[in-house]
Amino acid sequence: MPVAFPEGFLWGAATSSHQVEGQAHGNDWWDWEQRSGVIHDGTRSGDAAGWWGGRAEDDLRRAADLGQTAHRLSVEWSRIEPEPGRFDEAALARYAAILDTAQALGLRTMVTLHHFTLPRWATAGGSWLDPGLPDRLGVLADRCARAWGDRVDLWATINEPNVLGLMGYGAGQWPPGHARLDLALRAMANLLRAHAAASMALHRAQPSARVGIVLNLPWIDPDRPTHPLDRAITRVQDWVFNGAWLWALQHGRIPPPLSVRPQLVPGLAGSFDWLGVNYYGRMAVRFDPRAVSRGFGSHVQEPSVRSGVADWGQIHPAGLAGQLRRTARLGAPVYVTENGVCDPDDRLRPRYLVDHVRAVRQVLAEGVDVRGYFHWSLIDNFEWAEGWSAHFGLFALDRHTQARTPRRSAEVYAAICKSHGAALDDALGAEP
Repeated sequence: MPVAFPEGFLWGAATSSHQVEGQAHGNDWWDWEQRSGVIHDGTRSGDAAGWWGGRAEDDLRRAADLGQTAHRLSVEWSRIEPEPGRFDEAALARYAAILDTAQALGLRTMVTLHHFTLPRWATAGGSWLDPGLPDRLGVLADRCARAWGDRVDLWATINEPNVLGLMGYGAGQWPPGHARLDLALRAMANLLRAHAAASMALHRAQPSARVGIVLNLPWIDPDRPTHPLDRAITRVQDWVFNGAWLWALQHGRIPPPLSVRPQLVPGLAGSFDWLGVNYYGRMAVRFDPRAVSRGFGSHVQEPSVRSGVADWGQIHPAGLAGQLRRTARLGAPVYVTENGVCDPDDRLRPRYLVDHVRAVRQVLAEGVDVRGYFHWSLIDNFEWAEGWSAHFGLFALDRHTQARTPRRSAEVYAAICKSHGAALDDALGAEP
């Protein structure tokens, strides 16, 4: 039987800088963590998984030993540019060393420039409400492209700008802590401008660069399919969180409600060589007049994967297939850039992983151009407002001793990676 996954399909896992590096003293999240009550379990990122101190290379070797062929990581803006216009050559060299290790191990690299954190100096201007910040991300992109060049196979400008806009500016649960819908929409529009600026800078500095953006695209359904208000609110939520972003990238304009009227953004049209889909689950929307911040729609799906203040949705592999089809309509290759489940006991993750990779195989058979799958995450990490209480890793991490322990899901994913997907249907073996 021929292998269902095309030659060159990437098998990897993902990490992000603040969540694994440790001691990122210069960014807004480090400052945010010092506030009482903002992290659900009361912890702080601290040393994280020790990547900045030298453990990155060992974890990349673990990934390669599992048969992975790629790794998605991000870089910490505050390390690279600790003051506006001053770039830290030692930090650029440290990232170069990590990328060199990945290359030596046979791992292709996807590098994300902005994964939620901002340098402390950027907060003085209003964070993503600052109209000048998109150009600053373009400057960072130029410097990184010139520093690392061919070490990077795929560039991602921004991770989940839709989530960042919602959580930091609309829900008040992330820095800078605003809880106003109008500010969330302004921040989201500015993040689209930042993507365009960074994409143009990367292509200027490195004409061969392959540049994309990573969107979180949950599957959003009406809880009561025939209920007119559930259906109406679902359409609104899906448009704001999913559809508006894809429309903007396709047409080069920021649409309502992110802008009062469609607003042309120079460089936005054609700003992507590929698109990244982060997918965790399904949201069922029910009309709720009390849910003002959610556009009068509560998420009521049951069962759902929840932890503390976060809800990652109902496990629903068909939703991944649907969002891959939808994203591919823009005409660019697609990568699954994050897909995983919060599961400290590793009871759900092995089957979750297999079922979602099956969904990728399904759309590949339909002709959808999916180029790779990155599991979230390689290792347990600091999970933002959840702190250390949410576990997503193929490897469990004892953050006090820094000991790594492979979970059963690591073995399951290794069987898939090493067989290039041929062992997918047998990867679970006899389930416990």
